[in-house]
Amino acid sequence: MTTTTSGTTELFASYDDVSSQILELFSSFNGQQINIIPFKGSWTAAQVADHIAKATTSIAGTLTAPGKIADREPDERVEEMKDLFLDFEKKFQSPEFVLPRQGSLIREELIKDLEKTIEAFKNAAKIANLSEIVKDSALGEMTKLELIYLSLYHTQRHIHQLKNIFDVVGNK
Repeated sequence: MTTTTSGTTELFASYDDVSSQILELFSSFNGQQINIIPFKGSWTAAQVADHIAKATTSIAGTLTAPGKIADREPDERVEEMKDLFLDFEKKFQSPEFVLPRQGSLIREELIKDLEKTIEAFKNAAKIANLSEIVKDSALGEMTKLELIYLSLYHTQRHIHQLKNIFDVVGNK
């Protein structure tokens, strides 16, 4: 990705890193393990991957939507996103539009979905004017720069979740 504003080179490198981590971690589950419910009230690894793909697709679409130039610093809400998503003690209810599918899902299809979604996100981020404000359906008005951070922190949160799931189902 190219640098479009100060500091984005590091941001894009961080996103590349977490994208690789989520793909590697999810790929470490076998086809049976991905569909095991690890504990009451939890998603399966397959559902986590499906949710990430849906959320990343949604954010990529928002990055390509028309926006208006922000009348504030483009990174004003970054710390808010970091505090929100990287507090692993907090539990969230996913917005309905990114809820994962129910039932047994297929590992190879999910890996392809994640790869395709991550690539689409990176392409959208390359061309986005990161100083533009757009409406995010879940979190209100955000700049496109903040949306990239949101996706980064959201993925980091789910890496943490997948590691916990693997600790439970990894030997099954």
